[in-house]
Amino acid sequence: MMEKILDEQIRGLLDKRNKLLIKLLALTKKDIDNRLTEGLAELGYPDFKIADMGLLANIKLEGTINNELAKKARITKQAMSKVVKSLEQAGFIYTKKHETDNRATVIFLTVKGKELMLASSATVQKIDEFYSNIIGKEDTEKLREILYKLIDGIYPGCYFDQAQPAK
Repeated sequence: MMEKILDEQIRGLLDKRNKLLIKLLALTKKDIDNRLTEGLAELGYPDFKIADMGLLANIKLEGTINNELAKKARITKQAMSKVVKSLEQAGFIYTKKHETDNRATVIFLTVKGKELMLASSATVQKIDEFYSNIIGKEDTEKLREILYKLIDGIYPGCYFDQAQPAK
């Protein structure tokens, strides 16, 4: 008797899982990663790890302090140290000691890193257009506004240094 009740509960869960927000976002993220990986490979970056993009994308032109970068990339300082070492060895970034704080390191993009950022931006634009062609411009803008609201609710004031989309 108990197993039948559990089976019914499981069936109820399974019926709902295709509409779970977490599943929809995970599938979208997987598609984005695949398209970005393919696009960067076509542009000459076949070995670049998409997981490292979060760190690169948060480096400012004037450099970014290691602790600030770890916070923006949402990774631990220890994990960031490994990624920084890997990206530095690959020639995408370089580091300097902070001028006034000996504990801090400032991370900069190299020419190769800047070229990668431009290539990834072009690829991201193509992905954006691909999705917009599927759901339409109006729904794309609605989705963008909803995701801004969601991210700002999860990480208040952390991600949106620049102007948010018009409401």
